[in-house]
Amino acid sequence: EKEAVVSTQSTGYQSGNPQAGLSITIAQAVLNKSYAMIGNMDPYVRLTVGHTTCETFTHSNGDKNPRWNKVYHMPLPNNTSIRTINVEIFDEKSLTDDLRVAFSKINVPERVFQGHTVDEWYPLSGKLGTEAEGSINLIISYTTMPMMTVPYQRIHYPYLQAAPAQFYTPVVPPPVVIRDEDINTIKDMFPNVEKEVIKTVLESKRGNVEGAVADLLQLTSDSTTVNS
Repeated sequence: EKEAVVSTQSTGYQSGNPQAGLSITIAQAVLNKSYAMIGNMDPYVRLTVGHTTCETFTHSNGDKNPRWNKVYHMPLPNNTSIRTINVEIFDEKSLTDDLRVAFSKINVPERVFQGHTVDEWYPLSGKLGTEAEGSINLIISYTTMPMMTVPYQRIHYPYLQAAPAQFYTPVVPPPVVIRDEDINTIKDMFPNVEKEVIKTVLESKRGNVEGAVADLLQLTSDSTTVNS
């Protein structure tokens, strides 16, 4: 998996010195088009507030209805000026650069800064046009809490609440479901390869059809070379 974009701002933790921020839950999205050439899209979200950027895990085979349900606490070093959230949805690729399929610049409702929690769907733009790619469900609230910088990775939080023992419970990505139609699609491409072999390769690629096809191409190429 590709690593998340590193924040350009360092937010060191100082005991007893809480900093304002937004608590943002990236719940789910409904997309109007799948841009996958083979199989389904594997979407993840890149979230940016001010100079802080983070990414969710990849929902393998999430396609047009991905779910993440991840909470991120985004610091607001100057909470009088930052009033927008930038959201981008990418389809993770194995052989090429990840494809940005949708995006949105969201104005944070003023009532969030008055202590209200907002649970709303926001329209997404992209190749289909302005606000025509679908929508994303975010839950936004305003909070103050101590913060610290932690290493960036696909499943992470920009900062964590201080605790005497364990900071957080590791999050396990959703299980990979290998679909029969993906196996059959690849079987049509590789008629001499057993379905069990195709399933095993798909599992090793966490359901990513493009990655499985690339591995099988290499496998059959090596087999042909040996036989000749």
